[in-house]
Amino acid sequence: MYIPRHFEERDAQRLLSLMSRHSFAVLVTVGEDGAPFATHLPFLVERDAAGDVRLLAHMALPNPQWRGFSAERDALVIFQGPHAYVSPRWYATTQQVPTWNYATVHAYGRPQVVTSRDETLRILRESTASYEPDNATAWRMEQAEERVARLLGGIVAFELRVTRLEGKFKLSQNKGPEDREGVIAALEQGGQPGDVELAALMRACTPEAG
Repeated sequence: MYIPRHFEERDAQRLLSLMSRHSFAVLVTVGEDGAPFATHLPFLVERDAAGDVRLLAHMALPNPQWRGFSAERDALVIFQGPHAYVSPRWYATTQQVPTWNYATVHAYGRPQVVTSRDETLRILRESTASYEPDNATAWRMEQAEERVARLLGGIVAFELRVTRLEGKFKLSQNKGPEDREGVIAALEQGGQPGDVELAALMRACTPEAG
């Protein structure tokens, strides 16, 4: 993707944090015919002992996308973080125009089908656990073992070892401190989902904060 220098985010921990928090992402592959294909999926984001990042997910067996996985072609997974419209009214200086602030991560790698039943179950179990509350009311896969066993034949689990991460955090880094503070203050009072999270990310990613 196009990333102007002042919007480029290279901090791996910050990128992984966004991926884990906004884990419902888009898997994009290109078939032998050159046509792109996209599927919207929740991903489990893992880092192994060597520090390598793995993305784990599953899709319906009738979905043709997994049949096109290739060891010769990269796939792209797009994680969309918080985003919001930015009004010129929020700036301290005049003669401004509207824009859109956002944070996104693109992960590249070559997906492979998971053939192990135990690994497939682990992916399902840990993916579910990542969304359920961490208390006694949480739903556990063991509560529906028989149904899960029947449904296993209708899904395909896969993993993608990330070979490259691109982060674009467009957070008004090209504006002056007063203008940035005006945008942050407006977002903190905003009523749209993600406004407060975007404001917090802007504070964390100020040029002064590195």
